[in-house]
Amino acid sequence: MLHRLTVKYYACPACGALQTETPTWLDEAYGSAIAALDTGIVARNLVNQAVIFLLARILRPAGRLVDFGGGTGMLCRLLRDIGFDAYLMDRYADPVFARGFALTPDAAGQTPVAILSCFEVLEHLSAPRTEIDALFQLRPALLVASTKLGDGQGADWPYLMPETGQHVFFYARRTMVTIAAMQGYAYLNRGDYHLFLRDPVSRVQRALIRLLISRPGLLLARMMIATRLNTRFAERDQERLNRS
Repeated sequence: MLHRLTVKYYACPACGALQTETPTWLDEAYGSAIAALDTGIVARNLVNQAVIFLLARILRPAGRLVDFGGGTGMLCRLLRDIGFDAYLMDRYADPVFARGFALTPDAAGQTPVAILSCFEVLEHLSAPRTEIDALFQLRPALLVASTKLGDGQGADWPYLMPETGQHVFFYARRTMVTIAAMQGYAYLNRGDYHLFLRDPVSRVQRALIRLLISRPGLLLARMMIATRLNTRFAERDQERLNRS
């Protein structure tokens, strides 16, 4: 770990999760909240914008969107720029793209949460049971996360990313099913995306999710998003921040 530490990993026989020993190196690992090796951050946020855009139109949940672990605020800004009432929470990063729209956990729960996104976050949780419980206490209509699932990979699995020291907990499909059952949510998996649904969804909605959360579906979403891009949403936010 971090090119100098020898770290043990523990596998859970019940749910298939993989966890490092207690991560005492996190202060060093998060000297920069965004790891230098994360060269895909911009492309990933554009894809995640399209994922949220599609899910919001399929499920029509009511309330605000909160991006947990929102980092620089890039996704929050991308979503606000197409009309979403989006905010973020992040205890490590400076939300340079969305200052004025960062929430504390207490503030996040004061208004109904339609969508809670956790993109490339769950693998960073050093106390996942406690932190995931806190996320579900917000009772979002949809919690959508992205992380790669473990399936018996060895020490050469690239997603372990020991060079950064930031990935400390890894999930199997059984782990996700267990989390959903504990929280009283339904679980739906689409590639690296994991959907936890509070309320029943129809067979049509499930079919649309499986159809559209795909390469062709996301390309269609990018085209639709392009038609919504203009300055009025950014100008609205600027006026709001000027008043505050």
